[in-house]
Amino acid sequence: MLSVRIRAAVAALPLAFAAHCPAMAADEGEKCEGFNRLLCMPRAAAASVADAAASMADAAASMAEAVNFKKPSSKVIDATDEGDLARIKRFDPQKDPSFEPEAMLGVAVNTYLTKPDPAKDAKRFAVLEYLVDKADIAGELGTVLLQETVNQAYFARNDPQESWPRRLALAHLLVARGASAKGLNLSTCDYCETDNEFLALLIQAGANPNVQSTTYSALLNRFIRKDQFDAARRLVALGADPNGSTWGKRSMLVRLVSECDQDMTRKLVPADRFDAEWRKCVEAVTTRVNFAIEQGADPNGKANPDNGCLTPYDVALEKKNEELAARLLKLGARSGLGAVCRSGG
Repeated sequence: MLSVRIRAAVAALPLAFAAHCPAMAADEGEKCEGFNRLLCMPRAAAASVADAAASMADAAASMAEAVNFKKPSSKVIDATDEGDLARIKRFDPQKDPSFEPEAMLGVAVNTYLTKPDPAKDAKRFAVLEYLVDKADIAGELGTVLLQETVNQAYFARNDPQESWPRRLALAHLLVARGASAKGLNLSTCDYCETDNEFLALLIQAGANPNVQSTTYSALLNRFIRKDQFDAARRLVALGADPNGSTWGKRSMLVRLVSECDQDMTRKLVPADRFDAEWRKCVEAVTTRVNFAIEQGADPNGKANPDNGCLTPYDVALEKKNEELAARLLKLGARSGLGAVCRSGG
């Protein structure tokens, strides 16, 4: 379990300024909101269903203990908001536990990320530098604070372009002072396609670009689904696996193919618009599948018994996307592989 100090700091992050941290949808059907925000923390990152279940139980236990801590002192909130370093230095942790550097650092990080103010940003960053030097961020606290720069719920209320420089500056500071990026859940990273320096910094500091969780698929999958192909190429160069799985053990290519479903499109679209919308869907998904295979994705989706022997070709036929199925054959897919796999051959 986390130490008392670290749990206090972690508790301060979502509780201190809850009004400033609205839920942010990272992708359609993929959210980190309410209790699920804990799933985006390093301790709850899940690489499998079993890991996810264990992580959820661990997160629930951490939350149950964390909420017993008082909210940060109003003095700490005021001082970090104003960037009043002289006042911060006068706080005595022996008089109030909320004056511990680790606890104040959680509040200072939240303030810096969620309350942009050009007149105060430099002073607030000076407070961060002071507290980072006073606190022990070599362990889990440093990783949790780095995760706050990744999760970016503050983008829901602030202009993303205005927030990018502060996010990058804070990440550089934390990494330079010893924070570990190992265990970060990069799958929660919103707007990461816009800033290669940020991703490169975290991956070079130990973050795994292929991690997924119960609420987010791997970052490369999301980039491709959003047609962010330049960002996807950069991510592959940084170590992202084009054959990585999405939720469960399905291959990324299977996930991409499954998004164009003729029956579902027919249900959702008026009859007079079906042909145009279906054509648009087929073209978009075919482009994404072509790109993924160009980047090294296996046209057979690494089909094996562990992932149900699902092949992109079989899924394309199941979704009545014959054009994509034919294209997959030209790109190297084997039409009978799924059946052979399921038969144990």
